[in-house]
Amino acid sequence: MLALAAQPLTASHSQAQQNLEPRLQIGIGLLPAVLAADQTHAAGGSMAGVAVYLVYLNDRHVAEQLRAHLEHVEAIRQSPVVPVVISLDELLDDNPAPHSAVFIAEPLGARLDEAIEFTAGRRQLLFSPFKGDVERGVAAGFRVSDKILPHVNLAALKRSKIQLKAFFLRIAVKHE
Repeated sequence: MLALAAQPLTASHSQAQQNLEPRLQIGIGLLPAVLAADQTHAAGGSMAGVAVYLVYLNDRHVAEQLRAHLEHVEAIRQSPVVPVVISLDELLDDNPAPHSAVFIAEPLGARLDEAIEFTAGRRQLLFSPFKGDVERGVAAGFRVSDKILPHVNLAALKRSKIQLKAFFLRIAVKHE
């Protein structure tokens, strides 16, 4: 499953992602595998769907491109994926759906700490494709070395009360 998420995007996705930087392409491709490994929210998936908030600071266009990719993901744990494009300010003022995830669509800079605290308090899985964010407290991302591997922050997962499947944790790079 992880191998599928990390494969190059197919031609059907290329139009929507032609202008996305590589870290965003890899991250949005890996996100479904991370969500499928999330045992905490497995029971929370429903016919209503798994909400994935695509959070932007200033560039809504990038988040819209990411939504186009997620619209091609049929289901995660038999629940449809419901991508929602939302600014960070709107997310912080909103009452997000339970059992949802937040994907950071552009670097949040100094405001990353707000997103980390907000999602941890609501047991949302926070995923960032940006280098250094997992070390700063984001629950999940990825690391590129000779291959692409999931990267998880164990303290952030514990604080958010999120449990990932053991097989996923075995292959992931862990930040403690």
